[in-house]
Amino acid sequence: MKSMLVLLLAALSGTAMAETASPVIYTGKVGNAPVQVAFDYLKDRVANEYGIGEYRELLIQQKSASAEDTKKVSLALQMQGLLDDSVKAQRYQFALHFNDELNVWLIDSVKQDWQCRRAANKGWTQKPCQ
Repeated sequence: MKSMLVLLLAALSGTAMAETASPVIYTGKVGNAPVQVAFDYLKDRVANEYGIGEYRELLIQQKSASAEDTKKVSLALQMQGLLDDSVKAQRYQFALHFNDELNVWLIDSVKQDWQCRRAANKGWTQKPCQ
């Protein structure tokens, strides 16, 4: 009975810890907006060392849950017209929140996906194009 109780308490405490401790992928700098934090995180994946990107169009969309809740945002950065003949578009999707103690934006999650030119399914995939 004691061992079952110990296992149950361990499982519950592990669940509580998992819910409260969310890993931070990247910490922005004080004064940077979410778009700047995303660009800093991506570094050379969006442009080369001179700031030149190999795409025709860059689309950035930032959304918050509401006008009153602007400290949690989702941000999508999409590159279209890539020089790669197998990739039609590439997209990064971010979830960020503002940390009041540090006064910075934190990246909670990032998802990268592609639209392939020659694929039967023209939707987004998390598998690189061939």
